[in-house]
Amino acid sequence: MAYRGGMHTRVARLSHLSGGELDRYLERGWYRIGPTMMTCRFVHFDDVLRTAVWTRLDLQGYRFRKSLRRTLNKVEREMVVTVGLPVLDAEHEAIYQRYRTIARGERSATLVDFLYGDRDPSRDVFDTREVTFRTPDGRLAGFSWFDIGATAIQSLVGVYDPAFAGLSLGFASMLVEIRWAQAHGMRWFYPGYVLPGAPAMDYKLRVGDVEYLHPSGDWRPWAEIDLSVMPTEVLDHHLSVAEAHLDDRGASYERFVYPMFEAPAWHTNLSTCLTEPLVLLLPGPNERSPRVLYWDLDRGAYRLRRCVRASAIARSTRDDETEGTPVELLVVVEDLATRESPGAIAAAAASLRGR
Repeated sequence: MAYRGGMHTRVARLSHLSGGELDRYLERGWYRIGPTMMTCRFVHFDDVLRTAVWTRLDLQGYRFRKSLRRTLNKVEREMVVTVGLPVLDAEHEAIYQRYRTIARGERSATLVDFLYGDRDPSRDVFDTREVTFRTPDGRLAGFSWFDIGATAIQSLVGVYDPAFAGLSLGFASMLVEIRWAQAHGMRWFYPGYVLPGAPAMDYKLRVGDVEYLHPSGDWRPWAEIDLSVMPTEVLDHHLSVAEAHLDDRGASYERFVYPMFEAPAWHTNLSTCLTEPLVLLLPGPNERSPRVLYWDLDRGAYRLRRCVRASAIARSTRDDETEGTPVELLVVVEDLATRESPGAIAAAAASLRGR
């Protein structure tokens, strides 16, 4: 997959999207976030940098194995299950807010934010459906949303009332989505990414023999996955080699996970900010102007750049009145060196000591 300009996260803001176009985005490892399609190599999850490994399930000839049929049958014995258009009302919002108290990872503040972000809902370009679970007396227990392409669907979210956690409604909703997709002649089911080393996402692998998107851009069986070639492992390896050379030269450095690496993809006014998630911070002329050393995955080389520290306020997309959360950014102001050899980049960094 090509990530133009060294951007590990890319965002497409769409004014139109056909089913075929959605299929092509999904095939390249893109996914819906609010009103946009995005793709990424990395996710900062639970304060750890993880590789985002995109997955899909081939529905041609697919059959639920016995354990999945039991899960679905149990839910359908206790719940009324329907598939229709998405609903945004107080009942759904209340379930979502209860779900947010137990869900891991970052979540949109409201369901409207989740689907539309800062876009007018009347300009929505996605064809979305809802799986709904209700008790026999009509109480909403959970729901999920998915988008429809020409030959594929993407599963967006599964939400449930914590009071019904024992029914595995979040996972069961994926099974209902798969069944719907097969009934409507779809070939592919895209549940999003998993994060190796973070079991919270592994439920997506339980639906069957999924494929994963290899860094080379082709889809391969999950059983053949080689974690050593994943981006986080590649960065870790090259930085470890560079650290050894810096140690030999007595250079000071700090390995740093930069959590705001995605900001330039989402905010065009931050285009000069650093887009690298894992770097070595080296002392600069002052503490506000560090140098950063990192491995450029696309160039296949080390880069040394000078940055300045800046502050920004992060606000909700729909709430400009809140005070917001202050975040620190690294703004790139100068390219200092690009070298393929770890020894050469370490020498370049050491030569700048005190300057």
